[in-house]
Amino acid sequence: MKKQLLSVFSILFFFSASAQYEYSPTGRNDAPSLGKVMGFVGGGFTSMLNNRDDMSADQRLDPQMMNFSYAGGIEIMSWFQRTIGFGGQLMYWQGGAAYLGEDTITKMKLTAKTTMTYAKMPLMFYFKSYNRYYPNRRFRFNSSFGPYVAMLLSYNDYVKIYNDDWKVSRESTFSGTTFTGKATGAQDTKGKITSTLYNPFDLGFVFALGGEARLRRRTIISLNLRTDIGFSNVENTRKMKINYDSSNTDLDFAYWNSLYAKYNSPNALDVTKGWEANRPSTKNFSMGAFLTIKKYMSR
Repeated sequence: MKKQLLSVFSILFFFSASAQYEYSPTGRNDAPSLGKVMGFVGGGFTSMLNNRDDMSADQRLDPQMMNFSYAGGIEIMSWFQRTIGFGGQLMYWQGGAAYLGEDTITKMKLTAKTTMTYAKMPLMFYFKSYNRYYPNRRFRFNSSFGPYVAMLLSYNDYVKIYNDDWKVSRESTFSGTTFTGKATGAQDTKGKITSTLYNPFDLGFVFALGGEARLRRRTIISLNLRTDIGFSNVENTRKMKINYDSSNTDLDFAYWNSLYAKYNSPNALDVTKGWEANRPSTKNFSMGAFLTIKKYMSR
């Protein structure tokens, strides 16, 4: 990953040194620096679902720091000054989290992954460096920040709990309102829940920092390190109902409220220590690198 980032930065500096057009606000042949800009943005990042209980849990649940995912979309913005602009993005965003775990008493192991697909729209202020004494510089540093709103398109919540010595395992998958369960020596279980495990909307904040270089007169390439921090609770903690295919009765279903940490039921020691069913908020978090290729619409 580090080698790839160094390669991209090297390309940016190469183009900034060999560009044919000046980055100047005046002159007939100068490249534009004001007006509307449109382009494509995409990148890779590591994503997590931050929850206080999950992060402070013992070895029964170990949220993974490295859970690589991706996003891509379009960007539209306008530079109304040489250093300040405003615009937004519309992105297909795949986030989520990955988990491992092991219970030292029962020797049961856990592997789990949550995949969440969003349509994300950040609205951001953009800034870029400018030196009036050297207006023809072809490389600039830039930054951007602003809020985002995201709509959940789909999700998949998978967990497997197993013991290699006992040759037993059980799996469960939630996708939309569908539940599927598998266990060693038992028939598969299927059912429907009255809602989804995750809330339909997420609100948060974006911050990015990087640099850009001019490839052609109106074409810019930009590389930014970016972090997206969610503010709202993505988990649906409201009470629901579940109906198994083998039954005609709806049963109460409060998945999140009964867990010591995600996927883990409290044991006797947890109760002794004062555990309560008060699941704290779970929030999206991601950090990674994004590449943007954009073009000035003005001639």
